[in-house]
Amino acid sequence: MSGVDKARMGAALQREVAHRLAAVLREADPEAAPPGSRVLDVGCGTGAMLLALGAGGARGAGLAAAAGVDLAHGMLRVAARALPAARLAGGDAEALPFRDAAFDLVASSSAFQWLPDLAPALAEARRVLRPGGTLALALFCGETLRELRAAWRDALPAGAPPSTHRFHAPGTVREALLRAGLAPLRFETERRVVRHASVLELLESLRGIGAGNAVAGRAGGLGLRRAVREATRLYEERHGDGGGVPATWDVAYAVARRA
Repeated sequence: MSGVDKARMGAALQREVAHRLAAVLREADPEAAPPGSRVLDVGCGTGAMLLALGAGGARGAGLAAAAGVDLAHGMLRVAARALPAARLAGGDAEALPFRDAAFDLVASSSAFQWLPDLAPALAEARRVLRPGGTLALALFCGETLRELRAAWRDALPAGAPPSTHRFHAPGTVREALLRAGLAPLRFETERRVVRHASVLELLESLRGIGAGNAVAGRAGGLGLRRAVREATRLYEERHGDGGGVPATWDVAYAVARRA
């Protein structure tokens, strides 16, 4: 399987999460994005969330404005081909390049999990929402990649500091929404288990979707290579079978309204 195919495997999960978030949004707030709405996707990547919301096509499917922001300019170039009518910009979730109350709906899927503190990004989302506007959020949380993170921790030399990404607990996400002045209309979690042919394929899939920092090795050179080999061995030993290895993804979905 090529590197492109492995990246697509990871991207497929992100697309599924985006479509599930769009469905949760429609169920929780059917009037969140009627024709003529102004919609922003934070951490838009290749545009999966905007497409799930129906922003495809030259006219943006009736939206008055569809916008996306992402730090990765390569992702934005891909999104521009899929979303020719959207306004796409490079930018940070913690400093959005838009005026106050510019949008009716702010959405984000599979992006906020990499933020060490949710508060600044949620404050920005609230700032660019009009009063009464809606936030739709999906992020990986809880025990996401628990198999990989446990194998990596156990592979590090004794006394080495932990170097795996710490995903927010679902309760932390809900509390952060409330503190930001965003009242949840719907909050739910689900667990997805994705199988990979090998640990190496999983790692390449993570790199392909920009999630290589899920396990951030602080050692270098030979020490890092040894840790990777040992983590791979432990992962395969603990979880591998004839069908490959599993990877757990916990997902939180939230729909909240700005007062």
